[in-house]
Amino acid sequence: MLESPLMEQVLRIGGLDGLNAAPLQWGLGTDPASGVELTLRSPAASAAALASGEAHVALIPVVELAHQTGLEVVPGLCVAARRRVRSVVLITRDAPEKLRRVSVDETSRTSVTLLRILLERRFGVRPVMEPCAPHLDDMMARSDGALLIADAALRAPTTGWQIYDLAELWATWTGLPFVFAVWAVRPGTDMARVKPLLRGARADGLRHLPELVSRHATRGGNPGGPALTAYLSELLHYSLGPEEELSLRRFFMEAHALELIRSPVLRPFAAHPPGDNRARAEERS
Repeated sequence: MLESPLMEQVLRIGGLDGLNAAPLQWGLGTDPASGVELTLRSPAASAAALASGEAHVALIPVVELAHQTGLEVVPGLCVAARRRVRSVVLITRDAPEKLRRVSVDETSRTSVTLLRILLERRFGVRPVMEPCAPHLDDMMARSDGALLIADAALRAPTTGWQIYDLAELWATWTGLPFVFAVWAVRPGTDMARVKPLLRGARADGLRHLPELVSRHATRGGNPGGPALTAYLSELLHYSLGPEEELSLRRFFMEAHALELIRSPVLRPFAAHPPGDNRARAEERS
């Protein structure tokens, strides 16, 4: 049985290794006296660490809420996009209606599930999904489409291919933002300790966007500072409110209807009731 972090004093947090999650993780684990350890992983590995008890708290792809029981979502926090996101894209040679095989980066099951929903519900196709390392040339050599996520998507060439932004397709279809990841907590973990810690990290991260962008822009192949700044401050947002909750419910309903998950996740996610704009104001502060 997993001990409470208050009992063992060290709170083990699983973060994500992509730029999109960086504003939610600012400063976590940097002070040894804080009793917090942060380990950055891929989305799939972060979910596995939470399932095994290696992490008490983890930033996980939202579809994992349908695969792990007993998790509690930290209110008010998420990684989401209101329309275009640029970091979750389908790249094709031809129209999506003609897809027969798609090479997919499986490090985020949410993105793969979203792609399946959009292809079947919007374009009427159910192509074979083939796991593949996120190298576009290799992916397109074996398939007529490729799903790229996170930094690999941001670095992908924009000429010579048809590129479909999955968050934009979802927003056009549903009128809702798309939620990619949430902080989730294992049973027995002290939410009273976790919630202010993670909200403080988000507030600090949003205040330090120029530094985050500067660090990430030095990595080979990444777009320049202005593009990354726009990505973090204009395309993504980090507040889980009423619209995001509606989107999560719609996502789980669609995934369940297509038998991609065993049961829909029917429980509240948002921190605030409809009409309450405190979450948005907190993010802007």
